[in-house]
Amino acid sequence: MIKNSISGKTLPCGRPKPVPNALPTTKQFEAWRNQLKDYLVSQGLKFTEQRWKIAEFILSTGGHLDAQAVVDQVKKRHSGIGAATVYRSIKVLCEASILKESIIDGKGRIFYELYDKQHHDHIICLDCGEIFEFLDQKIEAQQSAVIQKMHFKEVAHRHIVYTHCSYQTSV
Repeated sequence: MIKNSISGKTLPCGRPKPVPNALPTTKQFEAWRNQLKDYLVSQGLKFTEQRWKIAEFILSTGGHLDAQAVVDQVKKRHSGIGAATVYRSIKVLCEASILKESIIDGKGRIFYELYDKQHHDHIICLDCGEIFEFLDQKIEAQQSAVIQKMHFKEVAHRHIVYTHCSYQTSV
């Protein structure tokens, strides 16, 4: 199952561009804001509007972002917020289980996405950089069988497939 349906736009390789996940609702933003506040209080840290502006931007994208992209976009919107503040905020959002480090691309960049208990895997196109999410129950079952056969107990896993696009515009 591919999570994103296809939009009318195309990627540089000619493949249709995936439609981004639906934007979060006001209720979801309120829940994240409260979750962040609760986490910060539990850690003896302050909830600041700068920190929330960074979180709000990241949460509104719903996609896969690397830290430098977040820095660049936040600085465009809020020139008074520096890179160090963005990096610290990303770390705090991960610790608060609002964001998670999800993948490393072919260039070694770490990408973050919304913390979500629903498991999925990723395909990264090394040609255009697009990230596709998918879930295949056969792959999951095979991984579980191998783990069991080898007498391990899974704690977590990431399945990332790095690819070159072989999409043909005639497909």
